[in-house]
Formats: sequence, structure tokens, C-alpha cells
Amino acid sequence: MPRRVSAQYWAIGLATAALMGAAMGSAGAHPGHDDTIAQRSAPCEQARQARLDDEVVRSASPTAAGQIDAVLIRSTDRTPIAGGKIVLTGIDACGDHIYRHMSTSTTGQVSFRGLQPGRYQLTAYRSDSAARAITTADVNLSAPSLKTIQFTAG
Repeated sequence: MPRRVSAQYWAIGLATAALMGAAMGSAGAHPGHDDTIAQRSAPCEQARQARLDDEVVRSASPTAAGQIDAVLIRSTDRTPIAGGKIVLTGIDACGDHIYRHMSTSTTGQVSFRGLQPGRYQLTAYRSDSAARAITTADVNLSAPSLKTIQFTAG
């Protein structure tokens, strides 16, 4: 083999080894930007999967431990309103748009569990079929926390 060709192979081999060594060395030195994002989004991915598995998450998970309870009562006699509707909307810490709705029980209560921290709005309706809202409330939820909102229908 001519001396010039073997020198070229040797130079290419040396350059390849240097590039591979630098790439492997820097990858093991510390987590990169993408690794940090993947680690931070793991709880969000778990919460998203939980919502896919069960559209209305009924129990809190370790990654989504927030809860908002609402009570709907009559202003005249302070009795609970059964069959009312409470709608929860907002954006959680993962950037997901959340929409849930529940009918109030015989005690006038609903409980939205398994929420990520975020900013939410609750809207109360006198009945499940009512088109006009009674009132709304803004809730800033941090995890883990429990917030209780009371709505009074006039």
C-alpha cells in the first residue's frame, strides 16, 4: 500500500477516535439540557397517562396531589343544592388545558381530585342543564393542597 494512502487512513482513524471520545466524554460528564427537561416532565407524563387511563381521576396520585372541593348552597335557607353542576377549567403546571365537570351530590358537594398545581376556574350552575352560570371563582392551586370553595345561589 502506498505510503500516502496509509497516512490518510491513519489520519481518518485518529480523527474518528477523537470525535467518538469527545462525544462519549461530554455525554457522561453531566446531564444535558434535554435530560433535565425529560426529568422535569416525568410527573407531567404520568399525570397525562392517568387522565388517559381514567378521564376523571378519582384519587390523588403522588405526582398530582391537589384537590378542589366545591359546595353549592341556597342563599335563602343555606341548604345544599343537589343536581347542580360545577365546571373546572384551567391550565396546570404541565401546560395542559384541563376541563372537568361534575354534578353535585345530595349534600351539594363535588370533589376534583388528582390535580396538578395550576390556575383553575370553577363555575357553578344551579342545575345540570342550566345555561346560565350562578358565579365563578378563581383558584390558584399548589401541590399538595386542598381548597374548598362555597357557592351560594340567590
